[in-house]
Amino acid sequence: MKGSVFGVTLALTAAFLGTHAAPALACAGCRNPSLATTRGSEGSLAAGAIRAGATLTGTTVHVVHEAGCADLGSCTEVPVQPVYLHDQNLYPAELRLSGEYGINRTLGVELQVPFRLVKTTIRYTTPDGHPYEPLDPGVHHRSEVVAGPADVWLLLRVGTLWNKWWLAARPGVSLPVGKTVENPFELGDHGLRHQHIQFGSGTFDPILVLEASRNFKPITLEMFAQGQAALYENSQGYRAPWRASGGAAVSTKLFGDLNGALGGEMFHDDAERWDGNIRQDGNLGRTEILASAALRQTIGKGVLSLNVRVPLWRDIVVGDEPPGTLSSPVILSLGYSHTFFDDDDASAAAAK
Repeated sequence: MKGSVFGVTLALTAAFLGTHAAPALACAGCRNPSLATTRGSEGSLAAGAIRAGATLTGTTVHVVHEAGCADLGSCTEVPVQPVYLHDQNLYPAELRLSGEYGINRTLGVELQVPFRLVKTTIRYTTPDGHPYEPLDPGVHHRSEVVAGPADVWLLLRVGTLWNKWWLAARPGVSLPVGKTVENPFELGDHGLRHQHIQFGSGTFDPILVLEASRNFKPITLEMFAQGQAALYENSQGYRAPWRASGGAAVSTKLFGDLNGALGGEMFHDDAERWDGNIRQDGNLGRTEILASAALRQTIGKGVLSLNVRVPLWRDIVVGDEPPGTLSSPVILSLGYSHTFFDDDDASAAAAK
């Protein structure tokens, strides 16, 4: 009965929150969408055990912002044109492959290999909604699909059981595998074609993930905190924003091997920098608070999971440029992980 009530609450919460995500004011340059990477508390691995997984995450982002000049006589934009609107839809998706090897119950190493795809569409209108053909089509935006590998994560896991809590720290580094771009704002200032979407920071960035969980029966409490910081700029003059996130969730068995979870998460991005400067028409930072709901089905030694995150509150820093609006109502993740060569496998092999 408790599992059924929890399951109904889970579904109603996700449905309600998914219909109440309001647009936020956004900086004019918010066109390099990032997908926050989060993890549950997966526990330890026996010596020689391997945990392999894949997670597909996707969302939609709708950005509308103003361009052009109300006073053409004093306009400094290139080229000079009247006020019009950029109405852009972005569809970012990421497939993140992961593999963890257990050195022993305390230590392990983990590799995460992400692949990203971003589809964009663009249309231009006058402020009153009529179609508009800009003098420089294709310079700032294009209807296109870009795809490629993103930065690889290499992590060390140090974990222990303490007073019935599983506690772990995963320090590591991101490897600059993802493609980066030339300063898009510098090119845009000169009316030259440019790209805002990039798949990496171009630098070796330290990462720290902390996780904790405990089974209180019939519920399990899970918590995590995560941070990534770019300490220097890459060869293109780009220094990625530092990012921090954290969250907590409560899960319980619904029926059979199906578990449900409800929780909340917070994400924060600092401002990005180009050639040591913060561009007032670029990404200046954002903070989000989201509600999360998840279903996890155990299948033998594997776990199939579905996670839904919706924003409760979103604040995006705006600069000197006229702010636009950004709407991204839901983030969906579908994942599967499987454990090989654990204690049960070793015992079975020894029995043979």
